[in-house]
Amino acid sequence: MAQRSCESAPRSRPRRPIFSHRRFSATRLLIRPGASQASGATVKVPDIKVTPPGPKAREIVERDRTYVATTTKSAPIVIRRASGSVVEDVDGNLLIDFSSGISVLNIGHAHPKVVEAISKQAAEFTHFAGTDFYYDIQARLAERLGKMTPGKHRKKVFFGNSGTEANEAAIKVAKSHKKRHMFLAFLGAFHGRTQGALALTASKAKQRAGFFPTMPGAVHVPYAYCYRCPYKLEYPSCDLYCANIIEDAYLTTVAPPEDVAGIFVEPVQGEGGYIVPPPGWMDRIAKIAKDNDFLLIDDEVQSGLGRTGKMWG
Repeated sequence: MAQRSCESAPRSRPRRPIFSHRRFSATRLLIRPGASQASGATVKVPDIKVTPPGPKAREIVERDRTYVATTTKSAPIVIRRASGSVVEDVDGNLLIDFSSGISVLNIGHAHPKVVEAISKQAAEFTHFAGTDFYYDIQARLAERLGKMTPGKHRKKVFFGNSGTEANEAAIKVAKSHKKRHMFLAFLGAFHGRTQGALALTASKAKQRAGFFPTMPGAVHVPYAYCYRCPYKLEYPSCDLYCANIIEDAYLTTVAPPEDVAGIFVEPVQGEGGYIVPPPGWMDRIAKIAKDNDFLLIDDEVQSGLGRTGKMWG
């Protein structure tokens, strides 16, 4: 992600936001990890003034632990503001945001065009249930997404609140369309943690602990991980064995094709380790789905919308 510089306001003046996309573009300066401080020109990033968590952060972390129900937080970083890829915490530390909102902030924090669009929409109306009524921006967004999506088939867009909700909807669509109950997914996958999506998730055992039974009928197969091939083979001499075994073994033993509604796949596995499969693997998975008449369900929460350098992973 692009990293841009920011100016530091003189101490004698009223405090101004140290991050501003507009000021970045005007100065055309660059923040680089470990950059030296040039007087009034650049800010060193990262810049740790207080070892996190600092005193202000500890107070907020304690309040969060007291009142917020969560099972996932581990890093005691308390954000105050951010711009681009630079985050300032409540104790004044400057950090580089490599998390990127779990790989979805492709244009960074507080991009001026995004801020402008949000402000404009908030001034017009805040919420008008698109499930019950109509408004232009929703229809135009659906049209644009449909045109961006590969394939010549007719396309429809379902708007959800999260990737998990999208996958739950995909489960229901596949079951309704194919009149079947089974699904294939991959070891290392993350598709969400609600009861249906959790059955497909297989990245950490603790996410599933205590919630059995989840949705029945989910069968997991190894992902294409050439660096640590589960079959101890080498690409390309393996001839995509990790894909072929789905048809040669799984569909002939534990997942009858006539019972399989779909296969869930991340084109680049996210929580499983940011694993990029070899060329041809995704095409082979798609062919297996087509040949056996079940749906290919492409989860691109982390790899889509430009994250890989192209619109879709």
